[in-house]
Amino acid sequence: MGLFQILRSIEDLLYEVMTWLVFYPRTLWRVIRHPIAITDYSEQEQEDSAENQYTDLLSPPLFLLLSIVLVHGLEVSLHAQLDQAAGAFGKIVGSAEESLLIVRAILFSIYPLMFAVAVLKRGDSELDRNSLRSPFFSQCYLGGLFAIMMSLAGIMAQAKTPAGLYAGAALFLGAVIWFIAVEAKWFAAHLGVSPGRGSLLAIQTFIKASIVNGSLATVALA
Repeated sequence: MGLFQILRSIEDLLYEVMTWLVFYPRTLWRVIRHPIAITDYSEQEQEDSAENQYTDLLSPPLFLLLSIVLVHGLEVSLHAQLDQAAGAFGKIVGSAEESLLIVRAILFSIYPLMFAVAVLKRGDSELDRNSLRSPFFSQCYLGGLFAIMMSLAGIMAQAKTPAGLYAGAALFLGAVIWFIAVEAKWFAAHLGVSPGRGSLLAIQTFIKASIVNGSLATVALA
């Protein structure tokens, strides 16, 4: 690779990173204000060619990943990091920031994956790598905001004061209620079921995803 190509690659990388300063808050605001509409937006974008996808917002997986990185940065700045793991594998993961972020990204991605699989299994589409991509991407938008709220709840709880514990518990409960409520509407819209049936499916899927998340977290961080 010549010098010009190296400089061109650096230029492209710098531009891409700097655009995150514009499009991350814009994407976050859209997720907060219109969580269902932004999942529809993602599914429509998946029908475009790769170079024309997500030109006005961050792509869903990138939004999820950046959300985890930003909250982790806040956690570090507040010295509110999790207690060190006792197990050998957990110590390996916790010894490097990059490894810890990768594990957290995988753990929070369990929710988009499980909800995407659930809607395909109960719908008319076959479950394969191609059909899974669109619902998984759209769910990453919701997963990103959910990751922010859950992580902030954990930071508040680590304050180890009554006010911090109450605030953390309230945010945790609010995050779960918000997530299930949005997913209930998403199920109802995609499967053509009643709100009650959508709520039941959302609760069931959330519980399953939480069990898988907890199991993987125990293995990775114990």
